[in-house]
Amino acid sequence: MHQTKETPVRQRSLLTTVLLGFVQFSAALLSTLLMLLFLKGLFFSSGSTAPGGNVKVAGYDTMDRFDMYMTNAVSQALDGVLSIKKVYWLSDQDLVAPEPDQSAFGESEDASSLQWLLDDAAALLDGQQTLFSTDTPVWGKAPVRYYLDETIFTVTWKQVIDNVVYTISEVKIADPSQFRRFLADGEYGSSRQYLTTEMASSVNAVVASAGDFYKYRQGGIVVWEGKVRRFNQDRMETCGIDNKGNLVFMRRGQFESIEQAQAFVDENNIRFTLSFGPILIENYECCEPKSYVVGEINDEFSRSAICQMGDLHYLMVVANAESRYSNYPTLHTFAKRIQEFGCEKAYTLDGGQTATIVMNDKLINRVSYGAQRQISDIVYFATAIPSKSK
Repeated sequence: MHQTKETPVRQRSLLTTVLLGFVQFSAALLSTLLMLLFLKGLFFSSGSTAPGGNVKVAGYDTMDRFDMYMTNAVSQALDGVLSIKKVYWLSDQDLVAPEPDQSAFGESEDASSLQWLLDDAAALLDGQQTLFSTDTPVWGKAPVRYYLDETIFTVTWKQVIDNVVYTISEVKIADPSQFRRFLADGEYGSSRQYLTTEMASSVNAVVASAGDFYKYRQGGIVVWEGKVRRFNQDRMETCGIDNKGNLVFMRRGQFESIEQAQAFVDENNIRFTLSFGPILIENYECCEPKSYVVGEINDEFSRSAICQMGDLHYLMVVANAESRYSNYPTLHTFAKRIQEFGCEKAYTLDGGQTATIVMNDKLINRVSYGAQRQISDIVYFATAIPSKSK
């Protein structure tokens, strides 16, 4: 009787051991094959290009790329056997982001019908509340546009406040590398200029905004690829984006030298900066100055801002006249309305004719004077899921 009771246990233990051994052997074999395929692609392919940009040769971040590649390959191979979460990120050295999945874009005339979208985005939101809800008072002439995949959720809509049309794009990303900046021709200092829609399309942006038009003026601190390229801080406030995706502000006169500024950039892992300003919101409070060198802050113009709601959670906001809504806000009014959205931080981008939001290569807001201005840079958010064609 004693042997009879133990035999099934031993058989199950042996079967489990055999199965686990098979899984481990298969995973090791698969890993070896995939490594060879990856290395072949690594050494015999080149990176992406942008209009007028130089070719970037693959081979940087080799081990990090390999880790991501292998993790996701093994996750796919062992689906149903072991649960391994896929991870995705982008390299700042890539000029072009992966192509978004066109089937993940959509739009609706009725905000109240989009609870399913918020539910599907819950895992990516990770407990954070969105500004957009099914009760959002969307301007009736404009549809709600959205995109959702494993790595990015964005919803873009218009609403009327103070007789001004606010175009708002709310974004939640999975990894800081999906918050990106693109300079015309993909290089610092290029004299070429393009429309926001052209640059957004060239880099596969899910959603984009015009940046600071850094080539038009020489003020502020410009950081590109982690290096201080311009140091002229006396009159302008600067917004840095660090390697965690946070907005990091730099005040006028904060540094005594370019070396001190570079030390701050290194210490805070600043990837790139935006130099227009001023700072609008910090710690949820309005902090815009009474006067500022650019932006005609006390006059009524189209306004633009980049805002942080929480961890990897942002708003891009443009306020302008549209249709029968003919008002434009002062910067002080604009800051107050953004504060009411619940922003933790907010920073002013170039307004007027430059103020644009583009989603899926389409201009969403009405631009001042009826046409986009050619500019030198954009900020954008991208999917991190590799293009299906690759």
